[in-house]
Amino acid sequence: MKTETILILVMVFLVLFSGFEASSAEDSLISAPDFSLLDFHGKKFTLSDELKNSKAILLWFTNLCKGCLEKIPEMEKMKDLYKEKGVEIVAISVLGEDRKTAEEVIREKAVTFRFLYDPEGEVTRLFSGEYFLGTCPLKNLFIIDKDRKILFEGRYPGQDEDEIGYFLNKL
Repeated sequence: MKTETILILVMVFLVLFSGFEASSAEDSLISAPDFSLLDFHGKKFTLSDELKNSKAILLWFTNLCKGCLEKIPEMEKMKDLYKEKGVEIVAISVLGEDRKTAEEVIREKAVTFRFLYDPEGEVTRLFSGEYFLGTCPLKNLFIIDKDRKILFEGRYPGQDEDEIGYFLNKL
């Protein structure tokens, strides 16, 4: 009887702790994949190279829908607020081959943050998984630190500016 009880306790212990893995919070952060894209001025952007000169990068994958267009001034404001902290704001078009729409928005809204062109959606899939061309990915906002660790991922519009600011201020 005593052996049975010990055996049962050992089995319960194994079941409870079979998935247990000790790790620090830093170890659990996901590393952002490196990538290179051209911006709408033809200049190459490589994440790992840009992070050498920045404390962090806020990546925003956008299809420039009405909700995203309304957030451009907020992104411009964040760019100015966090520039001194070494944070760069970078948008990525998820409009496929449609350069014209993005170029018009950049010109009409006088966008001053970097705006990258991802015609095949390769980088978007790296960060957000599969998505439908021209739609916003479920996760389309990422804060990446200089070590390429993703500190925050969310949905924009959808995330409050204060919540984003909270993570940027922790840098």
